[in-house]
Amino acid sequence: MSQTGPGFSTEQQKYLIDALSKINLNRLVPSQGGGAAAEEETVYGVPLEDLCKEEVAKYETHPLDMWRQIEKWEAEGHLAEGLDQFLLRHHGFFNVTPASPGYMMRLRLPGCVMRSDQMSMLANVAEENAGGYSHVTTRGSLQLREILPGNIIPIVEKLQTVGLTAQGTGADSARNLTCSPTAGFDPQELLDTRPLTSRLSIRILKTKELQGLPRKFNISFDGGGVISCASDTNDIAFQAVTVLENDQGIEPGLWFRIALGGITGHKDFAKDTGLACRVDEAVDVAEAMLRVYVEHGNRTNRGKARLKYVLDDKGAAWFCERTQEKLDEEFNTGIKLTTLPAGIDAPRATIDRQGHIGVHPQKQDGLNYIGVSLELGRLTPEQMRGLARIAKMYGSDDIRLTVWQNPMIVGVPDDLVETVQSEVAALGMGTDATAFAAGAVACTGKWACKLAAAYTKQDALKIVRHLESKFTLDQPINIHLTGCANSCAQHYIGDIGMVGAALAGGAEGYNIVIGGGTDQDQGLARTLCGPVPAEDTLAILEHVVGAYLERREPGQTFLAFTRSLDDAALQTLLPADNAMAA
Repeated sequence: MSQTGPGFSTEQQKYLIDALSKINLNRLVPSQGGGAAAEEETVYGVPLEDLCKEEVAKYETHPLDMWRQIEKWEAEGHLAEGLDQFLLRHHGFFNVTPASPGYMMRLRLPGCVMRSDQMSMLANVAEENAGGYSHVTTRGSLQLREILPGNIIPIVEKLQTVGLTAQGTGADSARNLTCSPTAGFDPQELLDTRPLTSRLSIRILKTKELQGLPRKFNISFDGGGVISCASDTNDIAFQAVTVLENDQGIEPGLWFRIALGGITGHKDFAKDTGLACRVDEAVDVAEAMLRVYVEHGNRTNRGKARLKYVLDDKGAAWFCERTQEKLDEEFNTGIKLTTLPAGIDAPRATIDRQGHIGVHPQKQDGLNYIGVSLELGRLTPEQMRGLARIAKMYGSDDIRLTVWQNPMIVGVPDDLVETVQSEVAALGMGTDATAFAAGAVACTGKWACKLAAAYTKQDALKIVRHLESKFTLDQPINIHLTGCANSCAQHYIGDIGMVGAALAGGAEGYNIVIGGGTDQDQGLARTLCGPVPAEDTLAILEHVVGAYLERREPGQTFLAFTRSLDDAALQTLLPADNAMAA
């Protein structure tokens, strides 16, 4: 090993310079030699002048270093705009004007788990500091809206009293970590994944380097439960499997298969890497993958900054090799990603597509969980307090939220089920739903989002009510409405998906896709028609569902029926006028 003097070797100096450059501390080290130019400042190797404006903002003020500025804004009644509000989103507050007044706030709920005191506190916050309602989100969390300047700090303080936070729910963060919503009481689950979501979420929030990712990032843990958490739509999907006796040298038992790159708005599901890790290794593997993404994600073009594009550019094998290097060289954990050939693990247990609604037995004898049906995720403060009271009085003080935008009450004894159903009904909610209503998902849409081109929640309710009045189904049909191409409601995985589109003159319209699914039904929906005026969608969908019921094989699901049709035959589901236009 060559030496440059009594201090560090050449190799050691190179290593230190590289490490310092990644966090921009190299600018504090004076250059060697009298007239030598200072080394160019970079962010993970990208020169400052090449960064997109959002990366420059994070470079100049890290989101975790702006709390005094937030206090100043709040004292002045200032509504953060532009890059200021981009940075503020890392703390969970979004300026959504002019769609609705002030800020929207999104909670961080690892594993989508709540207690009654937390739900009650949020009801108070909704009344006292927001618009008087909340929405369950498509990542199993809650949103509050119409938060005026001056309310951020009171809300944060109130959240802290019950162990909640909004940090890391917006902008370039690892968003709410999801898992099977029935984790811990599911009769068919392989393991309870809640401790993993909690541990990983804390690690992310306590690590500054993981608070300024190149873009948003989604991670999910599928424990094999009866309700889908749509894990294959995430950037990283840990999918629990049981490895059977085999001749591959893989120890039988519980493992996580690892899939990467899910982003259905860009028409990609998470793809199996062929690798697996032990259950107790998953948090370290997730952090190592996040750090590889931090170092190699695109910081010049936000349109190409999601993990998908790193994988498209360099390949999943390259990404996993860099992950293994992190585990070996920086973490020193001894963890080795293991090749897990197909066919040596047991098939995943069946998912109940409507298991998030209604009364279902838990694996604990004599106890039940009860899925509550909401109108597209909306809750009033009275309903929130009522759910909290019911969960504490009749259940195990455990409320779960699902990616299907509804809450569940857990631990209800058999003899109290009817009491809970009655009290839920008295709050204006239900514990059953039609096959249309149970799977209807909608983002907030144009009513509360400035990116949306359609009033998705209002239109979804009209569609569900119209189809309920026309048909009775023996098979679920999930309808997903999303306001824009960002696809918060994931239109490409719905039996029927609708994405808002602006028509001539600014009128509201939709593009309609059909035949999407996730998990064992995985597949992207195909184009049916569009853009069509919003007012035409009732007649179009009535015709589509009617054609399905008339032409299907006995017992055939809507998904199986539509996937049996080629693109040309798909058009025959449309009314004649729309088919000609398509």
